[in-house]
Amino acid sequence: MIIAMAGKGGVGKSTIASQIIRALGGDGIVLAVDADPNSNLGEKLGLEPLGTIGGIRNQIVDDPDIVPAGISKHEYVVGRVREIIAEGETTDLLTMGRSQGEGCYCFINGLLRECFSNLIPNYAHVVIDNEAGMEHMSRKTLPQADVLLLVSDPTVTGIKTAARLRDLADEVGMETGKTILVVNNAPGGNMSPLEKAASDNGLPAPFFLPRDQYIVDSSMESEVLDVPGDTPFGRAMSGLMAEIRK
Repeated sequence: MIIAMAGKGGVGKSTIASQIIRALGGDGIVLAVDADPNSNLGEKLGLEPLGTIGGIRNQIVDDPDIVPAGISKHEYVVGRVREIIAEGETTDLLTMGRSQGEGCYCFINGLLRECFSNLIPNYAHVVIDNEAGMEHMSRKTLPQADVLLLVSDPTVTGIKTAARLRDLADEVGMETGKTILVVNNAPGGNMSPLEKAASDNGLPAPFFLPRDQYIVDSSMESEVLDVPGDTPFGRAMSGLMAEIRK
């Protein structure tokens, strides 16, 4: 299963992604793809990035002769991608980074697409933590998604932003299965205005993840986050995982 996540900065997307990855780890090795330039998914999982796809791409565009004689660009890219995958017990981390500078990336993007096509079947699940602009999806570097998970804060503006991200995914030709809307840091109480906003914008009924003091306290002690199942957030995550697995 491939899960692609999208949301504006500051809504807790990487927090949710890290807990989804931990939950899926019981099924086998999960490939966690950090496609957000902030690149903090590894920190929450306790994994240190070993390099970025953007860095590999930039190096080849800037200096095509970097590819050693006797091997093809395809072989070089495949080898370099394998080198930058940080391996954990139940999770492997691949950090995308951002492409910079001038030059045509079309050929390299094609190689990366092929590389991902060969890499992904080796994993039980893939979770892609995208930036709001979904650069790597729009470049077709990353594949389609079985689940598009849109993350919003508990505001009408946030719901409208999620709808724009859904539209952006359609515009860039991203192939998706089902779409799930998650409202993070929900304060409780009457959520009907947010449910109405979701309906008005053609989104599914939102799944609410509550504010949880455990996450606040944990972030003051460590960058690594593993929320227990008996906390309010942990219990809600169990419900979200059931929805994802349907």
